[in-house]
Amino acid sequence: MWIGYLAVMIGAGLVTAVGVRALQGKLPRQHWAGIRTSYSLANDEQWEAVHRFGAPYLIFGGVAAFATALALFPFAVAGNLPGGFAVVALVATAMIMGGSAMMSLVLGTRRAKASLGS
Repeated sequence: MWIGYLAVMIGAGLVTAVGVRALQGKLPRQHWAGIRTSYSLANDEQWEAVHRFGAPYLIFGGVAAFATALALFPFAVAGNLPGGFAVVALVATAMIMGGSAMMSLVLGTRRAKASLGS
């Protein structure tokens, strides 16, 4: 089970890093990382606006998922987590990260469209 927590920590670290780079305006428009929709990929101005407004949600979800997985990781390695709890906590942690990614997509795009008038 500890491998699942390690995978969530790595994924959360990557999500947080993408969010930080996006917030700083250092995430170039490309098809690998970030909020990749037809709207955000249309031009650099829309890409930057979507990420400026969506990045805080990515960062929040990444940090929250990383902290949760990190807190439970030593107990998972030691085998001191009950099986049912370990699975539910792992799924909930992944859902936090996934939910924040969806929020960044929806709210980032909505605020960018309002800001750019499109």
